[in-house]
Amino acid sequence: MATAPADTTPGMDPAPKWITWLCNFALGGAILVVVVALGGLTLARYDIIGKLPGFMAFMRMLQPSAVIALLAFLGLMLTIWRKAKGRWKAAVALVLSLGLLLVMYAQVMMPGSSAPPIHDITTDMDDPPQFVTKDRPETSTGPFSIEEWRAFHSQAYADIQPIVISKDPAQVLGDARALMEDRGWDVDHVDAATGHVEGTAYAGYLKFRDDVVVEVTPVADGSSRVDMRSVSQVGVSDLGYNAARIKEFLADLQEM
Repeated sequence: MATAPADTTPGMDPAPKWITWLCNFALGGAILVVVVALGGLTLARYDIIGKLPGFMAFMRMLQPSAVIALLAFLGLMLTIWRKAKGRWKAAVALVLSLGLLLVMYAQVMMPGSSAPPIHDITTDMDDPPQFVTKDRPETSTGPFSIEEWRAFHSQAYADIQPIVISKDPAQVLGDARALMEDRGWDVDHVDAATGHVEGTAYAGYLKFRDDVVVEVTPVADGSSRVDMRSVSQVGVSDLGYNAARIKEFLADLQEM
């Protein structure tokens, strides 16, 4: 009876069983951590699971990804050194695990290291705009005192200030509402009499919900002062999303 030809490639020797096992394990592990991480994010994005559990499922893959990356690198070096087959599995595992680590670093770890641990950002710390339709405290300080929150806010976001627009308040309020809708935010409440509009914005791939309020008040010369507040519904640190949202929104509103 004829035997099947050996699974060999010219110039390559069959890898020892333990190297083959290592490459297979690294590839399987890399696929698993990517599926768990991205699966958690996607399920949370569409509210199949909670936002925080989905985020935690993603971040819990940090250490497994690092371990898999090391094993994949080791497997790749061994297959190259032994001129053995299986290096493509190790290479794919290395790319997947390092790719996931890169996403975690760029989207969470790097922003988290530069943003303060607060999630309530406003143009007016002394008299922040208040919500009408949402059950929010006057200031959401998280685990910190109001003095600590002020210190974090003033140190990191001293440039977030009210703006003055040379238009009447009614026109500015209409522009603010239109800009919110253009950004895909849910507009929950508009009060032309008080110059107040509030809604819900979304942050990141998970679509974390953030509460937003814009207040427009008249200035004596006929122009309008605009204040804004953006508050995350979840978390202590917002990774800088709320501050960036306020800066971008007010800059675009001023250009309308």
